[in-house]
Parts: sequence; C-alpha cells; structure tokens
Amino acid sequence: MRTWIASIALAVGCSSTQPTPAILSQPVRPRIVAHRGASYDAPENTLSAFRHAWELGVECVELDVHVTRDGEVVVIHDDNTKRTAGLDRPVAAQTLAELKALDAGTWKSRAFADERIPTIAEAIATIPSGRTMFIEIKSKEHTAPVIASAIRAANPSASGAEIALQGFEPRALAAFAAELPWAKAYWTVMPPLDEQDRPLPYPRSVVAEAQRHGFPGIALLYVSVTDELLDDARAAGLLVDVWTVNEAPQLASWYGRDIRWIETDRPDLAPRR
Repeated sequence: MRTWIASIALAVGCSSTQPTPAILSQPVRPRIVAHRGASYDAPENTLSAFRHAWELGVECVELDVHVTRDGEVVVIHDDNTKRTAGLDRPVAAQTLAELKALDAGTWKSRAFADERIPTIAEAIATIPSGRTMFIEIKSKEHTAPVIASAIRAANPSASGAEIALQGFEPRALAAFAAELPWAKAYWTVMPPLDEQDRPLPYPRSVVAEAQRHGFPGIALLYVSVTDELLDDARAAGLLVDVWTVNEAPQLASWYGRDIRWIETDRPDLAPRR
C-alpha cells in the first residue's frame, strides 16, 4: 500500500498545491531511513538491500515482518510471497524452511538470484553500532509477542544498535510497543484521499489520536504534511517520520525541516553530511 500511494504522492509532489513543510528554527538535521533497505538498487527487504544501505551511510533501515507457520519471524512486506518470491502462497501458511527455499532476488535482477527471505535476527545482525532499525509489524496484534521475543533474542543492544517500531494498525502497534517499551513506536498513518484517490492533507486530529494511543511518533506521507500539522506535532512533543521521498530536490528540501526521519528508497540521493 505504501508503495502504491508513494507513486501517487510523487505526482502530487510536483503540483503547486503541495503543502510546504515548516522550516526549522534550529539547525537539527533529520536522519535518513532506507525504506526496505536500499530498495532501488537491491531487492527490497533483503540482506543485500540492508548492507548496501549501511554502506551508503544511512542512520536507519526500515523493514517489515511477518510470522511463519512454525512461529519464526521473517522480513517481507507482503503477506504473500508471490510478488517478491514467485510463489502465490501466504507467508503464514509456510514454514521458515519453505520460505528459505524461495528465490527472493531474481524478480529484481538475475544478479540477486541467490537472495533469500531473511529472518529478523539476520537483519538485526547487519546493523552497525550506533544506528537504528525500524521494524514494521504487518500482522495482527496476536503476533506481537512472537515478534518481540525474536527481537529480544537477537539482542541488538549488544552491538550498540537501536530499534524503533512502526505499524499502520493502532492496536497491533500498541501491543508491539507494550512488549518492547524501550523502543519508540511510530504510528504510520494513511492520508485521506480525494475522489480520484489522490492524497489530501492530514487532518490535525492525527496528533491527538497519536497521543490518545500513547505513541511517541507518527510516520506520514510527505506530500500530505502541512505546516500546521508539524507545529501541532512539535507542541505535543511527537517525533515525525515522513515517507517515501525518492527525488533529490524533495530530499534536499525535507533535509532542512523540523522532523526526525526521512524515509527513501534512494538513500544514494540523500544530501551528504
């Protein structure tokens, strides 16, 4: 869903009606998040995508997780393996061994033919010291304890890595956050759409809703973020993450805004420090 609406957002972002984000009064630089890894250059949500992103110097990598039939936690965006691994079958209906037998790279390029669907432990093991990984829960709230247990078992703090949480569904994200209280939770919110399915500005009530759920952060489609919403978020002490900014001019613009994170498929285009 986020990929679909990001393509709409790109078109909207070129329009003169795009909301202009607020300018920082203090020179605090946002951090770059590689969305599903360096997913423009490598197959999304794979170890190759994560390692390439870290090599590019990003501060954070974002990924998505699902739970297998045998209770393992794997990194994949869709709840079905058809798009990225060629088998039209739900992730939850397959064991880890079955998923590991699939080719998760050829859809992108033959150069990635040996790529496999990683476990969350394998993904966490790639994080350099001092950097962060956003883990987005894609399944229902009952899976939160299993996912959290796998994250704890991977022991990211031992290598100096940090974990943050994301999710669209408030109840699932709240359950996830309750299991990992030391990790900040960012509520990912879809913007309203007009009759042609084009994104509209977020209502300012998003801030109050995030507070009501107890989330310290919100993750928002960048073209739907207004000055007023950023002002409200700042006043409420909410951290803001924007997604998915894939053009160099927009990346440069957002790099000077009062937000915490910028998600992109193109970390290679991000302004250099």
